[in-house]
Amino acid sequence: MSKAKLTFQSALWNHAGKILEYVLMYVTSIIIARGLGVQENGRFVGMFSLSQLLLVLCSFGLETSLNKFIPQLTQEKNNEKATYILRRALLIRVLAFFGVAILFYLILLFVSIPFFESSVSVLLFVLLFTGVRSIVPLFAMVLTAQLRTSLTARINLVIRIIEIVGILALTQFQFTVLNIFLVFLSTSVLHVAAYAIFSRMNFLGKVVAVDMNPIITFGSIYWVNTIVDFIMGRQGDVLFLTNLLPDSSQGGLYDVAYSIAQLASLAMTVGLTGVTFATFARLAASDQATMDRFYSFSIRIISLLTIPLYAFLMFNTKAVLATLYSSQYLSAVVLVQGILAFRIASRLFGGPENGEYLLSHGRVGTVVVFGVLAATTNILLNILLIPKLGAMGSVIAGGSGNLLVNVLAAVAVYRISINRIQLWFWLKLTFICFVASFACSLMIPTEHLLSLAGAAMLYMVILGMLFMVVKPFTNTDTEWLSKIDGRLSSLLHRFTRDVDENP
Repeated sequence: MSKAKLTFQSALWNHAGKILEYVLMYVTSIIIARGLGVQENGRFVGMFSLSQLLLVLCSFGLETSLNKFIPQLTQEKNNEKATYILRRALLIRVLAFFGVAILFYLILLFVSIPFFESSVSVLLFVLLFTGVRSIVPLFAMVLTAQLRTSLTARINLVIRIIEIVGILALTQFQFTVLNIFLVFLSTSVLHVAAYAIFSRMNFLGKVVAVDMNPIITFGSIYWVNTIVDFIMGRQGDVLFLTNLLPDSSQGGLYDVAYSIAQLASLAMTVGLTGVTFATFARLAASDQATMDRFYSFSIRIISLLTIPLYAFLMFNTKAVLATLYSSQYLSAVVLVQGILAFRIASRLFGGPENGEYLLSHGRVGTVVVFGVLAATTNILLNILLIPKLGAMGSVIAGGSGNLLVNVLAAVAVYRISINRIQLWFWLKLTFICFVASFACSLMIPTEHLLSLAGAAMLYMVILGMLFMVVKPFTNTDTEWLSKIDGRLSSLLHRFTRDVDENP
């Protein structure tokens, strides 16, 4: 099987599995948000964000390091080498978590955290859940780096199904924050057990020693960027909101708004997570010209997958919020629209593709420096804007930080490659998506679920006709896609311009 087909099949399994997994996780978050209410949900997301912070602090950048180095292992005894790497990574992760947990306990002796003041038992479950959960990504990343995503998809889906059943069961008993974390702890234990059993060849097999120094060094440097990503993401902003404002409902509203924007992004691109980086890593070691073409192709394809959905949500935010979360969360409409606007603007400069390109060339220091600058911007803007603007302050802070890091990383890519900004492509795509979405909002007012579905179908029809006019695909795109399946080339012919895009 060709590398292109293997990569596509891996991405397809990854995408299908992660889409279904994210849908289940999203449904779980909706049940929790509805069951707890705005105020108590704000307290829950504050605790969950703290758990995510502890996960980041003990991660040591190992997931990204495994994703880079395992695909670059030589063919000779690469499975035995992967086993050796995984065992050492698990040991480092366990030791790191205990160190972080002890440090966190010492901090609690001197610093008061609002959501734990009357919940010592919740703190215990949060720590246990975090410790067990920290092990799961290492097993999953080794399989992803090996392009064996079908196994990770099946395991993750089963666990999420069990998790949602457990949360639904709570609605018939005591639906409290403590019991929710108890369910999460139980499913995390099952998750680790499933990976240990079904991917035991990566854990219990024979080993061939590998020099861990480059892997640990790369991970430890990138670890700074992982912390930066946390600060710039949803969990970091929620922590700012729940600590800088007396009203925890602002954190709950922001979490809901971010979830909707994230749903639009992950619904179309989640299957590429890890797979594109593994592809960049292989190409960096063998074919620079092909790597440049793959980067340009990735920018266009990911924009084509995300911007249309962002644009549709911009004009239908109220209906989506009311349908998913009920009318008590309608105050988050402007928050969703703000997050989406920043994300559309950021796509002009790409996104994770920039970081993956630079990391594949070993420029981890460059990525970290850009991330620190963006995180600093985010922190300062959060501190300045949250007291005045509430959750909208976090929208501006987070959006500005992410836009800055995308600009800096894109410029760094342009300096070491023949790639250039694809302004005309972005302008055409954004314009026609907004025109189509605005037209649909005028023709079909979205007041309930059925009208929302009707508007979505009309939007796809209008967008399809506009795509036939502007032809967003290039010969480069169809060439890449034809390597996966020759039938895709003829299918996309009506949407393809007879020119080549840079590079």
